[in-house]
Amino acid sequence: MTRSKADRGWAWMVVLGVTIINLSVLPVQQCYGLIFGKRFTSLGITATQTSLILHLNGTICCSLGLISGPMMKRFSFRKVALFGGLTVAVGIFTTAFAVSLPAIIVGYCVIIGIGQGIIYPATSLALNTYFRKKRNIAMGLCVTLTGLGPIVMPLLIVVLLDAYATTGTLLIFAGIAANSLVGACLLKPFINTNEIKTEDPVRENNIKNATMLKNENESDVEKCVAECRLLTNQEQVQEQETELERVLEKTETKNVKKRGIFQKISANLDLKLLQDVRYIFVVIGMGISLVAETNFNALIPFVLDKLSGLQIKEVATIMSIQAAFDIAGRLCIPLLAQKANWTPRYLARAEKCVTVCLYRVLSTWGDNYFVVIVVAVIVGVAKGTKAVFQALIIPDYVPLERLPAASGIQMVCNGILSIMLGPLIGMVHDLTGSYVGALYFTSAMSMFCVFLWLLGGLWTPLGSCTKTEKDENEATEKGLSANWNENQENR
Repeated sequence: MTRSKADRGWAWMVVLGVTIINLSVLPVQQCYGLIFGKRFTSLGITATQTSLILHLNGTICCSLGLISGPMMKRFSFRKVALFGGLTVAVGIFTTAFAVSLPAIIVGYCVIIGIGQGIIYPATSLALNTYFRKKRNIAMGLCVTLTGLGPIVMPLLIVVLLDAYATTGTLLIFAGIAANSLVGACLLKPFINTNEIKTEDPVRENNIKNATMLKNENESDVEKCVAECRLLTNQEQVQEQETELERVLEKTETKNVKKRGIFQKISANLDLKLLQDVRYIFVVIGMGISLVAETNFNALIPFVLDKLSGLQIKEVATIMSIQAAFDIAGRLCIPLLAQKANWTPRYLARAEKCVTVCLYRVLSTWGDNYFVVIVVAVIVGVAKGTKAVFQALIIPDYVPLERLPAASGIQMVCNGILSIMLGPLIGMVHDLTGSYVGALYFTSAMSMFCVFLWLLGGLWTPLGSCTKTEKDENEATEKGLSANWNENQENR
């Protein structure tokens, strides 16, 4: 496959593969509160411990971000996705038999977290590798198809919990997660045949030149050997005088090797990205946004149960309504954004502001069933918008060859912020005895995210948006890298 064949052909099979993977491994995380609600209640697990379990899973998942870049360079994203999908299935199977807090941490947090941390960078790189001009459409289609799961899964989980309890439900979802292996098989490595064809003549010329030089210089080899012998005799005479210099040279060589090791680590992880202040602010803001949204999605069953007094079937219905409008947002907002020329940055900040207002409404009028439905509808549209466009902020900012490292650093930042800030929301609930305080705290985190994006230039309509427009007009990845490096030097 050549670069000219991107955005078509097997690229759409990659979209199907990524969709299958997401539908297979995401339900346990998306319906976390619904699945584990009864088990946590029976085990006496508090809201703080519930948040700890949730965010420890996210931290372990994101902590693998630093090794995702080197892993993608060594292995294809198909192999990485296969291993990650298998790990998630094993983790869900193990969690099914976990009846204590340490066992849940090992199964859900450690094993499933490792699998998710391996599989998500592989699917992201596969999509961004196969698509150039139609990247927004491909991402929108992928997340739209993935959004079908949360519509059906809450209702299915209620039926499975009644029939098989938590253990049986998790065993069934372990089998569902195993289907991610089928999706991983569709992630065929991208091969640039143009580069292969251009490299072959160069290799042939190098071989011919090397052969000619070898034949021409055979007569000069003997002369060089004789001269080397004379030089060796002279060096033996001066060996004692230069011994100190040799010791100093060896010491300096060792220091150079040590510096070389650190330089290799820095190059493999692409730590020079940390010199970009705008990138740091954007990544930290996205991490705080992820923590806030993850807490809200996981705690919404508990919020509707305690704050609104809804039964588990009614909670499942609300979650399905939210997921349905999530899909509507994923389908309609990208088309509207393309017509209105809205950038991912603009829609990301708009989604945050709308979400904060909805948290306020839910905390004030959460006991009204009609208000809960309206909030679920608007939250669904906002989630669909975020799912499509926030995932495109980093790919629009860095060139493709630096995307694995940039995404890896982002994942590590997400993991650190998740374990630092996530349990605080549960602690707020335990201290106040109500989910209203937790919703206010979540709103404050979302607004702080918008403030960081303002500092990082994400709020400004100019700035990095100029670079994004240039990137979309470039025909090759070499052009992308050159423009990005030029912008870094100008800063």
